[in-house]
Amino acid sequence: MKRLFIIPALVLCILTFCGGAVPSKRIPAFIDPTGTYTLTGKVKRNRVVGHSGEMRVELLDSGRVAISFYMNKGYPNYESGSFIDTLTYDEDMARYSPSCDSTCTMIFWFTDKSMELRGLYTDPKSSCGFVSGVMRAAIFEKTSGDRPIIQDLSAHGVVR
Repeated sequence: MKRLFIIPALVLCILTFCGGAVPSKRIPAFIDPTGTYTLTGKVKRNRVVGHSGEMRVELLDSGRVAISFYMNKGYPNYESGSFIDTLTYDEDMARYSPSCDSTCTMIFWFTDKSMELRGLYTDPKSSCGFVSGVMRAAIFEKTSGDRPIIQDLSAHGVVR
């Protein structure tokens, strides 16, 4: 009698926790990164403290994205860095390697609701060609899925 109880319990456990007895190959959904992403710094005593920034992304085709990116270090010096570029886009990420700094690669990892900025440095003193401390790992929230205007976010002027 005990064996009759164990078999259905085991089958139920497999179906519940393993998603079925036969493993299935799930193909992740393609993420269209088109939109505007923002990182908001904290405001203390009318000063922006901490990092803030904006990123505008447009999917050009299944393998390329146009990006305008701006990030600010905040109070006291408000040092910033920005770039505009067309990057390859694969497996929900885009990679940026500044031409003046071969020791750095910045990875932009996209989800439906955010973008995570990751930096990969081969040199611990590398700052990706930007002022030290400006570029850092951060999560930008997606604030719009509309097609953005790709422009220089540190100054004025439309690029395309």
